[in-house]
Amino acid sequence: MRQLLFGLLVIILTCSPAYANNFFNGTLVDAHSQKGALISSQQLSEVINKTDVDFTLLSFRLKPGKIKEELLAIKQETGNKVRYLIPTKLGGYMRKNTSSEEANNRLKFLKKTAQESNMNYVGFGEIIVQHAPHNHSKLKYDGINLDLSSKRVSEAIDIIIKDNKSVIIHVELNDYETDSKKILKQLVTLGNKNPDSNFLLMHMAQVKFSEAEFIINNTKNIHFMTSHADNEMKLKMKKGRGQQGWINLFDKDNNLQKKWRNLMNNNPKRFVFALDNVWDVQWLRGYKERVLIWRKALASLDDEASISIACRNSNEYFKLGIECIRDRN
Repeated sequence: MRQLLFGLLVIILTCSPAYANNFFNGTLVDAHSQKGALISSQQLSEVINKTDVDFTLLSFRLKPGKIKEELLAIKQETGNKVRYLIPTKLGGYMRKNTSSEEANNRLKFLKKTAQESNMNYVGFGEIIVQHAPHNHSKLKYDGINLDLSSKRVSEAIDIIIKDNKSVIIHVELNDYETDSKKILKQLVTLGNKNPDSNFLLMHMAQVKFSEAEFIINNTKNIHFMTSHADNEMKLKMKKGRGQQGWINLFDKDNNLQKKWRNLMNNNPKRFVFALDNVWDVQWLRGYKERVLIWRKALASLDDEASISIACRNSNEYFKLGIECIRDRN
């Protein structure tokens, strides 16, 4: 019933004259989400088609032999709304006992497969550097705490840079707060050492506001992905089954906090919209709500910031070759 009522609300809002004023009605790109085995390609395609996201950059949590078939099916069923990100987490990459050689050989294999199969990949999924332990029915995980100088991480970054693709990095500065200063310093060094590459931090890297300012002021090519930085994730933290360090860009009424809104307006090229749907429940419950919250948030920004964060930055950093429209009406 709740989903039905919300669906009716979305229809009413998006069809009303007030939508253009209260909600960003331009092209929206989800720059990182994932498809696992718990949701079928048909289910995922249906929910993408029913949700107001124009393009989704999609990685996969599947056996390598199944990826191309499912990718092509989703592309066909969605009218080509999906672009492929080569998975980086298959073959035990995010497990402590996996050697760097084994992890990155799998990455090289997936890249070669994508090239030989003409899968038209636009980049790679997130490189896991830090990830808190999980105790959930869908994920039992001991966690991992590496840094940017770790062999498996530095080699993976090199593979992606040499392929002239943007690098998505997953660090958790709050869940591993004792190492946050080290990671921040390494990020600045990485960005300045590779001025022609772009680096995107998943889940805002769990940065404090002052840390976000530090990165922006000391680099030109380290950017923030907005995924999992909202009221929904803060509520999930109370269950204590995963990360406890998520930050929140929003106030209790789902409006962007003023300090973050100002930072985005002043630095429009440094933020990239992403949702990072992973599990079936994230695709099937609350997906439309999160998109609507973000379309409202984007409408509260200056015109340049809203279209940049929603589309232009992804279009540039992943070389998507799409048209970013401010108003689709």
